[in-house]
Amino acid sequence: MDDYNNDVPEDNETEEMTTAAEVIQKLEEAWVNEKLSPELLQYEGELVDCMLDQIQYMEISLQKIQKEDFRIVFHKMELDRIKYVLSSYLRIRLEKIEKFGPDLLHQESQEQNMMALMSDEERTFAHKFTTSIKNYLNDVALKNMPSNMRSVKLEDICCKPQMDKSVFIKVKTDVPGVTIESFSEYREEEIVDLTAGSQHILRYKPIAPLLKNGSVQLI
Repeated sequence: MDDYNNDVPEDNETEEMTTAAEVIQKLEEAWVNEKLSPELLQYEGELVDCMLDQIQYMEISLQKIQKEDFRIVFHKMELDRIKYVLSSYLRIRLEKIEKFGPDLLHQESQEQNMMALMSDEERTFAHKFTTSIKNYLNDVALKNMPSNMRSVKLEDICCKPQMDKSVFIKVKTDVPGVTIESFSEYREEEIVDLTAGSQHILRYKPIAPLLKNGSVQLI
């Protein structure tokens, strides 16, 4: 991500490297969060677009390096790593949309003020995938079912995220007074203070808002 034509980058090149490194770090964090979260998180469109531009820039820059230059090996490895993270991030999201698509679309239709979790392309994919499932159910699966079963709505029987799943988190900023609900009817809910740098294993549901506002990250 540095200038491959000069050993010492100019000030603006140094700033560009720092910015690119920060974007890559944010993308990797979004990737890990998406991979470990039981639900679909908000699409990081700006990060994805920025990394696509960065990949194109790196590929053009690689062409300017002499094949005998040993640096080309390291730059290609870094480029391959970034491509893997980006493609894995998008693939994980598609897998979740396939799994939770009917529920996601139903939530969007019911909650008009809900912040869009999917990109336009992902939403189109979700509609097409969900429609194909509905067509299959109507044409094949439900044909021989009792009439009272044929009116079952797909969003009522589809998979939903396991919000009670336990996850590991790392706290990025201090968060006092987090309410942790108890699984047991014999224990009251617990209020804990999360301090920056600490790590915990907690139920996902109460920390989901903290993940979405950037106070914690999954590990």
